[in-house]
Amino acid sequence: MPTAPNLTLAKAIPALPVRAIALRAEAYSPEDKIVLISLTTKYSSVERIYSVPLECFYDLAVDLQKLNALTDMNDE
Repeated sequence: MPTAPNLTLAKAIPALPVRAIALRAEAYSPEDKIVLISLTTKYSSVERIYSVPLECFYDLAVDLQKLNALTDMNDE
């Protein structure tokens, strides 16, 4: 993951492969620690459902905090 303070999204990711327009948590299995999420993209009306380990969401939260910190550094 790039960490340069002045990095913009366009520089980090030249072409975004999928543009999500909806992301929902549909169900949770405490026994398996799995979250079912549905994802709808801009160019398809088909809603796809994925099984995601709960641990992935913890990792995502950490990544979002890092990105937020980089944004805060750029604003200063």
